[in-house]
Amino acid sequence: MKNKIVMDEKFKKAYGIYDGIDTSIFKHIPEISFYNNNYYIGLRRENDVNNDLLFAKSNDDNFTDWYIINGNSVRYIGYEFSDEGVLILSDKEFT
Repeated sequence: MKNKIVMDEKFKKAYGIYDGIDTSIFKHIPEISFYNNNYYIGLRRENDVNNDLLFAKSNDDNFTDWYIINGNSVRYIGYEFSDEGVLILSDKEFT
């Protein structure tokens, strides 16, 4: 149990800037996006020189999963109910 708490704190420290953020502020990248699979320029997190590259995978039922792409690494960071437009930070995929 102790390891889980440490991981959650580390996750929140790394990605907490995205918790509750209005997703309409992200800049869409149409050149590499396609139906229900969209890429965005995210925020510049503390100690980073570049903005995050975000990937949003949507379904047709008002739901979007959000990921951060960092080189060859993809990290799930949360989900959004599209009609609300707010990213809900989570280190576990919504099921």
